[in-house]
This record gives sequence, C-alpha cells and structure tokens, in this order.
Amino acid sequence: MEATASHLKPIGRLSWADEHGVLPHIGRAPEEPLFSELSQFAEKLKLELGERFHCLAVRGSASRGTFVKGASDIDLIVFTRGPALQTLSPEHWITQAIDIDLEWFEPKDFLQSSRFQWLKFSLSYSGYCFGPQNLLAELPAPTLGSHAIAHLHRVDRWAKAWPTHLADAKTDGERKRVCSWLMKRIVRSLFEAEMLRRNAYSRDIYPCAKIASEAFLFLAPMIWRAAELAVAPTSELSLIREVADCLLPELLNLQSRLR
Repeated sequence: MEATASHLKPIGRLSWADEHGVLPHIGRAPEEPLFSELSQFAEKLKLELGERFHCLAVRGSASRGTFVKGASDIDLIVFTRGPALQTLSPEHWITQAIDIDLEWFEPKDFLQSSRFQWLKFSLSYSGYCFGPQNLLAELPAPTLGSHAIAHLHRVDRWAKAWPTHLADAKTDGERKRVCSWLMKRIVRSLFEAEMLRRNAYSRDIYPCAKIASEAFLFLAPMIWRAAELAVAPTSELSLIREVADCLLPELLNLQSRLR
C-alpha cells in the first residue's frame, strides 16, 4: 500500500546534503493569508516589547511551503530580551493553524547555548523571520548529523507518554491532535533511522513515509497508515493502537542501536 488514501498527498521535499554534509536553506515566507497574520502578530510583539523585541521566527510546514489550513499546526519562537509576555495570545491574530506552539528565548542565550542544537539546525534549514533583526543570519549552515535526529533518540519517552496524553484528552478534537502528534513522530523517527545513511533530510510526512517504507518493506502498509493518520487523524483508540503496537516496537529496537 503506497500513498493511495485521499488525505495523503505527495507534497513536501527531500533535501540532499553536499559532500560536506551541508543542506540547502529552504525556509521561505509563509503564503497568504498566513503571512499577513504572522506579520500582524510580529507588529503586536514590537508594540508590546519595544526595543526588547528581536524577531519572530517561524519554522515547520509554514516556512517550508507545505502548510495546509485546518490541518497544519504552526511553530513560533519569539526572540526577546527580558521576560516573556505570558498574557499575549497568538490565537487572536493567527487563525489559519489548528494548533500553535509558541516558545520564548533570549537571543544571546539561544545562540550561545549548546542545549538548542536541534532547534538551531531546524531554523537554519527551514526557518523564516519577522521583525527588526534576522536571527537566522547568525546561525551556522544546516549540517546533517546526529543532532538532526529529533524524535528517534527519545522514542522510549514519547512511546510511553502517548496513552496518558490520549486519556487526558477531553474532546474529540484533542484526541485527534494526540493521534496526529504520535503519528508524525512515528513516521519521522522511521525516516531518521535512514536519513544519515542516505545523506538526505526532510520533515514533510510524505517523503519521510516514502523513504521509511522503502527501508522497512515489511512494515510499509502500516507506515503509510501512520502517515495518513498524521494528516487525517482519528479519535478512535483501537485504530491508533493498531498502528502504535505495530511500529513502536521496531522504533524502540532502532533506538537501542543508537546508544
């Protein structure tokens, strides 16, 4: 079974690293109307924070050109000097995303700390900045390496956590978000097991599923099922567990080989 389900479209890209392991920067301005909404949010941040505001960075599908209204979430980082504005709600300005992940960092701390290797890599690879300063220009080129593995290193943690997240979900929509969260991690982790060997990188679900299904042929039908549920999630526990019970043991085995 390849991507025949109506919800999973062959969109996204696979980026190839050069002989030095350097990937191209593919980040670009989000498409309208999301671009205007993010611009308005950045202006609000500038108004509230004044000279403390450095920039608003967006990463993920919004800056990769694969954002889908009503299906995609959005990952935002506010870089500012001083404390975060806990009362500021981006949902007031941003209506296109189903969920918004908002983080706050001091620019200097972020750039100098070794704790944010993956996040720096992610922004360098596919980030886009709104605001008076462009933090992306201060990041090293996106180089493929073990730091690019976002989920496979932590399979044991999120594989154990997802049933609790699902049990804590109070609405059908919340349960679907847990399903999407889990399936994205499953598909991307399987891809991460192959990406260094292939010298290629992607965060988009379709190319990740395609590479993973080629590498793990015996699991291919269930990998495509996970990819489908990543973009068109279900709230049915039995359907989620069917995929998780099939693919998580293989991922835990792959994780053990990394150590």
